[in-house]
Amino acid sequence: MKLLGRYTPHYILTLLYMLQSSEYNLRNYISWFHRNQDIREIMKRGRLKYTKKIQLLLVAMVSMIILILSLAVLLYIQGGWSIISALLLIMLSPWLLAYGITIPLWLGYILVQVPREKRIIADARAILAEHPAIKIAIAGSYGKTTAKESLQTILSEAKKVAATPGNMNTLIGTSWFIKSLKGNEDIIIFELGESHVGDIRKLCELIQPDQGIITGINEAHLETFKNVENTIATIFELEDFLGDRPLYKNKESSYVRTRIDADDPLAYDRSGVDGWTVVDSSVSLRGTSFTIQKKARVIWAKTKLLGLHNIGILSVAVAIADSFKFTASDITDGLKNVVPFEHRMEPRELHGAWVIDDTYNGNIEGVEAGLGLLKSIQATRRIYVTPGLVEQGDKTREIHEKMGRLIAGSADMVVLMQNSVTDYISDGLHEAGFKGRVLLVDDPLKFYTNLEHFVAKGDVVLMQNDWTDNYA
Repeated sequence: MKLLGRYTPHYILTLLYMLQSSEYNLRNYISWFHRNQDIREIMKRGRLKYTKKIQLLLVAMVSMIILILSLAVLLYIQGGWSIISALLLIMLSPWLLAYGITIPLWLGYILVQVPREKRIIADARAILAEHPAIKIAIAGSYGKTTAKESLQTILSEAKKVAATPGNMNTLIGTSWFIKSLKGNEDIIIFELGESHVGDIRKLCELIQPDQGIITGINEAHLETFKNVENTIATIFELEDFLGDRPLYKNKESSYVRTRIDADDPLAYDRSGVDGWTVVDSSVSLRGTSFTIQKKARVIWAKTKLLGLHNIGILSVAVAIADSFKFTASDITDGLKNVVPFEHRMEPRELHGAWVIDDTYNGNIEGVEAGLGLLKSIQATRRIYVTPGLVEQGDKTREIHEKMGRLIAGSADMVVLMQNSVTDYISDGLHEAGFKGRVLLVDDPLKFYTNLEHFVAKGDVVLMQNDWTDNYA
């Protein structure tokens, strides 16, 4: 049945869907094709979007099918051994389609996309070279978006601030953002994306940052970095570029901590940074509060972000705002306006229960922070929902077993989305002696859609991480 699925019309749509889900990255697409044998298991979490590009590729697919069938018919008519060739051609058609569709994409990339992107990047470089704004770069395996959004919100109280939207953190994405600038910004904040060695250096060469933040490093993107040493070296390309200019580093991240001098005043954690000291911190489902002071200067901070782990980067935002001569009132107001970001520790009430949506999290540090929050909250049932983490490379088993052990100490019930790492999480739960209920879910979309029928008054549900269809 698995093999027969490749000879149905649904197969064509599945190939197009996986190209789209892979953002037309041919290496990722081919990797998916080799990993997945049963196309019936694809398109469970999403649907194909019929963009103009997809429509053109669909036309190309149909044309390829017509060509294959026509050739098969001609061979069959010839008779003799040609009939065997015709049958082989039909049998191999799913693989011919899967690989054949990459040809127009590759040609389009080489002949159209590459020259166009070079022009866009060159234009962006020229624009930024003339721009007077202070440029702040944020790099790290995790925590970049929270840092960017928090910093933008606080600094916008007294300055004109622009920041790269969403996950627009590649060379081309950053260049498009630069072309949208008005020219009157005081501060521009850039989130730097990384998936290969040299990515951060290239982005720094484009934006020429004046200062930076390293939020944390973990095993993300090991499929492309191969080892964590390459990840560390790539993210610290920001430090290599900045030289003596200010760089804030998160010393709560073990991999970052290995590159921090003991007397570095810009190394930060939840206790403060650069002479700013945090006291009286507390957290609830309504937000996080703390007091931060430097000599006689005191800031009473109240923010709707969830989790004490956010205090470190908020301390950095306070320190940077102070360096720009913000008043205490501006900083306090800015902190009040910082809210949870979509799908990142975002709480909502549901029929008397609380649901914390952290589905955009994708790292073990985020798992630890989320479970720490879950454990600290009073609830009738503490429910943890996850599919696991992607792109963990050869650390996949180790990290997911650790994840299971962490969950066991914080949750009363665990909901696991069935996939290739589920058994590893289960092993960790068993190793830690978890006595609660474990529910395995085959259809994540159905589960999330019907969540209101699953929870009861007094429950706290933490949903962490996402598992897209391009992962098995």
